[in-house]
Amino acid sequence: MQGDAIRTMSTFTDAPHIARIAKALWAREPVGSAALLVGAGFSRNATPVRASGGTMPGWNDIYETMVIQLYPAPSGNATGDIHDAEVGHREWLLRQSGATSAYLRVAEEFEAQFGRNALDELILANVPDPQFEPGKLHKMLVQLPWADIMTTNWDTLLDRAAERAEERVYSVLRTVEEIPEARAPRVIKLHGSFPSHRPFIFTEEDFRTYPARFGAFVNLAQQLAMENTLVLLGFSGDDPNFLFWSGWVRDRLGPKAPLIYLVGALGLSAPKRKMLESRRIQPIDLAKLEMFETWPQSQRMENAHQWFLESLRAAEPYRAQRWPRPAAGFVPPLVHVTPVPDSRSPMPDRESTETNAPVQMVRELVTQWRQNRTVYPGWVVPPFGTSQLLWQRLWERLGVIVDGLRALGEEERLEALFELNWQQEAALVPLVLTVDDVILELLDASIGRYEQLLPEQARQFRALALAILRHAREENDAGLYTRWADWLKPRLAEDKEGLERLSYDSCLRLRADFDIDGLEAALKKWNVQGDSFWLLRKAALLADLGRDEEASLLSAQALNAIREQTQRGAKDIASWSRESFALLFRSSVLYGTIGDWHENKPARDRFDMRQEELQARGCPGRSDFFNFMERLAQPPPPLKQERESTRRFDLGSIYRTFNFGPLDPRVDRLLAYQALRFQEEGGLPLRIGHAAVARQVVFEAALWLMDVAPTRAIDAFLRASAGLTSKEFDTLFSRSTIARINAGEADRLIDRVLRLIDAAKERVHAGNMEPRFWMERLKSALEIASRVVLRTPHRAPKLLEIGLTLHADPRFPRSIDLGDQLGQMVSRCFEAAEIPAYDAMLLAIFEHPITKNLGNFAHGVRDPEENLPGDVKVGKPDPKWRTIVSDTLAALRQADTRLAASSRAAWLFNAELLNEKDLQVFGEGLWDPAYVEDGLPSGTVFFSGAFLSFPKPASADVHGALCARFISDTPLTDADLKSGALANLLRGKQFLIDEAQLVALIERLHVYIADHAAVSARPDLFSSSDRNLAQECGRIVANLAIRARSSSAATEKLQSLAILDRYPLRLEPAYPWLLDLGIVAVDAAIEGLRALTGSGDETDTLVLSALLDQMYWSKSCDPDFEAVFWREIAQVLAVRTPAPLMCVIRFLASSMRKDQARIPAEIDEALSIGLRLILDETEMTGPAEHLRYDPFLARYLSAALVSAMDRSNRGDPAMRAAWSEAIESDPLPDTRRGWANAFREHKAEGDTNED
Repeated sequence: MQGDAIRTMSTFTDAPHIARIAKALWAREPVGSAALLVGAGFSRNATPVRASGGTMPGWNDIYETMVIQLYPAPSGNATGDIHDAEVGHREWLLRQSGATSAYLRVAEEFEAQFGRNALDELILANVPDPQFEPGKLHKMLVQLPWADIMTTNWDTLLDRAAERAEERVYSVLRTVEEIPEARAPRVIKLHGSFPSHRPFIFTEEDFRTYPARFGAFVNLAQQLAMENTLVLLGFSGDDPNFLFWSGWVRDRLGPKAPLIYLVGALGLSAPKRKMLESRRIQPIDLAKLEMFETWPQSQRMENAHQWFLESLRAAEPYRAQRWPRPAAGFVPPLVHVTPVPDSRSPMPDRESTETNAPVQMVRELVTQWRQNRTVYPGWVVPPFGTSQLLWQRLWERLGVIVDGLRALGEEERLEALFELNWQQEAALVPLVLTVDDVILELLDASIGRYEQLLPEQARQFRALALAILRHAREENDAGLYTRWADWLKPRLAEDKEGLERLSYDSCLRLRADFDIDGLEAALKKWNVQGDSFWLLRKAALLADLGRDEEASLLSAQALNAIREQTQRGAKDIASWSRESFALLFRSSVLYGTIGDWHENKPARDRFDMRQEELQARGCPGRSDFFNFMERLAQPPPPLKQERESTRRFDLGSIYRTFNFGPLDPRVDRLLAYQALRFQEEGGLPLRIGHAAVARQVVFEAALWLMDVAPTRAIDAFLRASAGLTSKEFDTLFSRSTIARINAGEADRLIDRVLRLIDAAKERVHAGNMEPRFWMERLKSALEIASRVVLRTPHRAPKLLEIGLTLHADPRFPRSIDLGDQLGQMVSRCFEAAEIPAYDAMLLAIFEHPITKNLGNFAHGVRDPEENLPGDVKVGKPDPKWRTIVSDTLAALRQADTRLAASSRAAWLFNAELLNEKDLQVFGEGLWDPAYVEDGLPSGTVFFSGAFLSFPKPASADVHGALCARFISDTPLTDADLKSGALANLLRGKQFLIDEAQLVALIERLHVYIADHAAVSARPDLFSSSDRNLAQECGRIVANLAIRARSSSAATEKLQSLAILDRYPLRLEPAYPWLLDLGIVAVDAAIEGLRALTGSGDETDTLVLSALLDQMYWSKSCDPDFEAVFWREIAQVLAVRTPAPLMCVIRFLASSMRKDQARIPAEIDEALSIGLRLILDETEMTGPAEHLRYDPFLARYLSAALVSAMDRSNRGDPAMRAAWSEAIESDPLPDTRRGWANAFREHKAEGDTNED
């Protein structure tokens, strides 16, 4: 059958005309440039509703009916000349069937004889439209992309077929009045339509007056004939409709009349064919088909029409949007025609067989890849669905492909790797997931023969070298990158696109290294000569430098150039794809312009409308971008394991899955790799103006990659970090992330960030057009550096120096600028630094100018000393401290430096760096009369009670001033408790009050609690004051109970207070003393203790912490309570109860250091179990975010506890040894600090000096 069809097309003389019709038909989308005029002959392809329905009547059937009714047969006994004449005329008319003039004249006579209504009724009766359904050829016809379908038929077969068409939407046009409303493609009923759209054009007079009465239809047909290739189907050469309509077109258009194609089984004689051709009517005589005579007589017309329609269907060109899928099949299948494969379509996948050797399979794939690359539609970035399909095909065969590649010779392997790399780049997949090693082996082996390669082979070699260049950049292999960049530069002079790719990749490398000066120089040097889309990629890089105005202008230039280069009237997917990304860029520019947002909205809406058009044409760049954003916002998929178990519905039932083949966790997160490639290839900036463009996509991609490719994730994060919130920083750049960075990579990160800091600082100083842009980058750079320094302790002094330099510059230290980051830089540098480095770093802090006018909130400036960790101590004495002490104490008397100087002086006082004379000067400075208010120094950072322990003049009555402030008749308020000052004051042994004052204070507290409102059902989400209030109230009760032990009156008042069950009273912190006073029973205290240790409430945790402080300071407690107490505390550690865990470990570490004999040996086993589990659960080789407690704080505190236990030889030796080994190898300094600080005194209730 196939051979017959191909031979028919080659021998059929009218085949070239069919090819021209097909070309016009498929020239455009969604409709072509071929219009159709359908005649009555095509209606005979209708299908009868009933099996006995026959075929749809034609002109001859109606004509004979009219003749018989006009000239009925005379009765059998009629005779005479008149009878003979009537019979003769009747017979003569019947013999005229098929003659054009006879049809119309008899219809005219019928109307004259019986009236127009009778003629219409005759037509309706003899054309039984309801008894027929559109046939398969009607359905096939309307599925073709005709510009319009005109018909002279009265029946509704085409109308109904058009309404049911699945691939086309037609408007049916029945009257002249409907012309303005109908939209192409249309079914145009030129001669009326059943049942009621009349007149039915039939008579001689109808045709004569038609141009005048229905001139709009004639004009429409004329327009269609001029603008499209007009095809007539279902007409004979004598059909009056054909003759009149072709004549009207010729009359209107004259010598400019286009060629009209008349298609059918015409059976034309040579003279008649010549006559038609002379009238610019090109017959396509299907009766000349070779198989025509072999078809049954009754099916010839139908088969001929089907052959013609199938020929048009078979000529459907490959739809480039489908690439790389092969051409779609035909529904229904072609019967009489076999399509010739379109040279523009990709090769389909060959069915693989197990007998195919890998090398043979690779050779077959190379043939397919080559063809598919050749017919690639030219997307600048393929639609994401296309990329996914390409990767799926590669991944399924990757193992066999690699085996086959290694078996090929060098020349074959070069081409195979070139084609494979091209496919992979279209799939947006990096080489590191596939054949980077194979490519490198080939390049290394054949680089010495490059000059001997054929031009095409040399081009392939350079393409692979560029691919390795990108691979080296993505994998941070500086040596590999430099090697191939240097090799490529002199060899790309004649390769315009290769040179553009090298320039772009070099810029991306400089951007990744934060070599801002180098990047700006490279961009200035880069003069785009190739594809205009490189302008857009360059614009994105300019936007990443904050040069938004230049980026905007260049993106507009790129969009204009792309539109100018777009081929008109052609399916130019390459240009449309580029336009889609350029529009996305331009829309972002308009969106990010502050002040013009509303003015720019109409333009952005127009861009969106154009994007919808481009997507319909197969260029979904904008929707793909938002699809990436939406998909990456979801949690990353879990990594596949070799064996996976899933619980089923039934008890104890488990479903086990075994994953065979290679398991690469990076492939499970392929979407993130593809997103980064998409952003890079699509020329999308991370931000422009005030609009974040691709920043969120890059940030989310980094999140997806962090646990499978941390280096790649960090690189992505560094680019997206500017402008991120602290929460976003903590999400990705957590301590867990820092712990997994190796020391070498951390050093490289620090170097890159330092370059960015220098560049940003320089641009802020220069008054850059975008100072906030560079300030944001400076913020993110400092934040990153202060975190990474935990992995590079030796860099801490240098980073501290940089931070102090920035702090000294008036442009930076405010909180709204860099103040928060500078403070974190100080604390984290000390956290990271080795202890021997502390002395020099402390001197740098204290030699730094004391901050003036600290201020508040966003515009405040904090002194660097305020951020010193509490465990940092001076090691060796240094003469420089004398100058520091002198300057600090002098600054204590200056109004603009007093606040910061008081904090520094307190640090120096606690560090025992003040001698006798210094203490005297310190006291004089504190009590300078200019700053004394209400009997106490003001303008300092100290709690009021601190002045009891600081030096003071003999005339100062600190005790009296404190009593006046705190021991008065004034009712207590929430503010009095929340500050913590009252609790701290009562804790101090130097603050003495008599029994009357004590009783009065207890009574004031009683009144405060009795009158206090209940805790709010909707507490302030942005403050912890409600929780602190309960904790402070508990601390005050504990300190009052300590003082009440020697006073029965005070004890009685406390007993009255204790029975109040109102917020914010909490008795738990006072348990050790209330038990001693007999105010609380042991059972009640044990119950309260267990409630605290088992609670997850934050307030309960704070109250427990206060209780632990009291237990630490108390030398003894009720023995029954204490025995239960230690067991409950050990249980918290053993099971790692999340809420109280940290305060419990801190308490145990301090208690083990202070008085290990008080801790029962019976809990050592529980402590050892808990500590060993914490060590295992917080292993630094993997992420620890799944834990319900802070793994890093737990390690820090546990190291301190283990150190204290080790010194006392307590606990499991194996557990202590495991911790010792872990501390030694810990990538972060947490455990080493905890171990070193094990000797540090427990700092109960916070710092009692500083406010």
